[in-house]
Amino acid sequence: MVRLSSLAAFAAASLAPLAAAQDLETCLETAGLITSFPETNASFPNDVRSWQRRMTPTPAGVAWPRTTPEVAAALACAREAKVLVAARDGGHCYGSYSLPEGGLTLNMTNFQNVSYDDASGLLTYGGGALVSPVVSWLWKEHGARFPHVRANMVGLVGSSIGGGFGSLSRILGTPMDYLEGATYMLYNGTIAECSRTKNPDLFWALQGAGSSYGVILSLTTKTWKPTFPKAIDYTITLNDTSLAAGVDALLAIQDHVLTGAWPDELTLRWSLTAPPFTGSGFYWGNPDDFDALMAPLIAKLPAGTNLTRNVNDFWAVENVATPSVDIPVDTFPPRSFYLQALVLRAGQPFTKASATALYQHTTFAFNRTDMTKFGFIDLWGGAPTRALKDEDTSFAHADSLWLIRWEGRLATGLTQFPADGLKYMQDGFEPFRQQLRDEGVPLRGFVNYRDTALSVDQWSERLYAGNYAKLQQLKTVYDPEGMFTAHPQSIPLPGQQPPAAVN
Repeated sequence: MVRLSSLAAFAAASLAPLAAAQDLETCLETAGLITSFPETNASFPNDVRSWQRRMTPTPAGVAWPRTTPEVAAALACAREAKVLVAARDGGHCYGSYSLPEGGLTLNMTNFQNVSYDDASGLLTYGGGALVSPVVSWLWKEHGARFPHVRANMVGLVGSSIGGGFGSLSRILGTPMDYLEGATYMLYNGTIAECSRTKNPDLFWALQGAGSSYGVILSLTTKTWKPTFPKAIDYTITLNDTSLAAGVDALLAIQDHVLTGAWPDELTLRWSLTAPPFTGSGFYWGNPDDFDALMAPLIAKLPAGTNLTRNVNDFWAVENVATPSVDIPVDTFPPRSFYLQALVLRAGQPFTKASATALYQHTTFAFNRTDMTKFGFIDLWGGAPTRALKDEDTSFAHADSLWLIRWEGRLATGLTQFPADGLKYMQDGFEPFRQQLRDEGVPLRGFVNYRDTALSVDQWSERLYAGNYAKLQQLKTVYDPEGMFTAHPQSIPLPGQQPPAAVN
């Protein structure tokens, strides 16, 4: 068969996607891969079903590689068919970005390998590993932990390379910060190992934009062993439900943190669904110190504020931080939703005006029956973040203090996200954004919590800031054909654009 030139082949693929898909399917089956395609597999709709039900892109096909050579074979077929490629581990991406429209999804579920080195304390897990099995195994076999997200059956790779804020992130850093290395397969089947000393530019790109440069076969992370056998989970609830009380409480907590009275071992997730105003967290330090540690904070909060706490073995508290971490059953069912997220830095924290704008126009103004509100304000900070510079990783997140998430979810019993749902949620968040602009605060986002409605200029600035140009330059080195520019917020080659956003 006569082969078209590269440019002509891309044009042909865009004009004849069905033919490209058929060529891709034939190639993959000839290579011996397990596959699913719409014309030949009744299971295809389920195989490409998105966890985020508001966005349902349809790949040309899915392949389940079982070995590293099969990953290479799948990429060779994708190159031949001129289709884009995205890897899928847990499949919980908030933007459905592991399902490239008209492209190839590589489902990495067979890459579940895990190993631990006692001497170095390093843990390595495969590209399809999930939180619950790995975290449980590491604790029960070796008594060690590492930072991870707080959902039990999400993919470790996808959640870690996108930041992955969790209950240990104040003392250890994010899962992304705690990584020590990775093994990639690049577009041409080449295996590339990377770390801070080996292919450091690829490792730098991995930390915030990793899916844009290849298929991640495995990640290696540092681990940590708790100093104390017991830990504490606690809850703070304000008796006063007024807007003014909520704003004053948030600013009092912030002042407590910024003046150094809040240790890194103490975490907090403050609800953004008030009233009532409530927050919960964990203390990983000496439990005997907790009451004396919290007394000055409670004294700053409105009269009648209630503090409850529970002291338990470390693993029992971990089961509170990550519900059902011992059970390999997904506790986060699929849903239809739209979220927005912003990060505030320690040098430009909440003001009374910005905190008021946030509460007043989001949770206090929310008035829908076809959506439910969800949101929180995670206390970030901690020594690892304070030590960072924005240019240390591709995701610019130095000195982060607060991680703010505001989300609208489709109400139970409904199947179609409201036509005006995105605009309604955006309008509620906009006064807060505008107040930040008025105060000269740059808008910063969070990779795992992508706002799918942002333009390229918006998300590239919010996530990567001054690092974006370098990410594009590295794209020419590690993915010169743009194979992994597979979703609307993936890094494109210089002068090109990623696929258009569909909301």
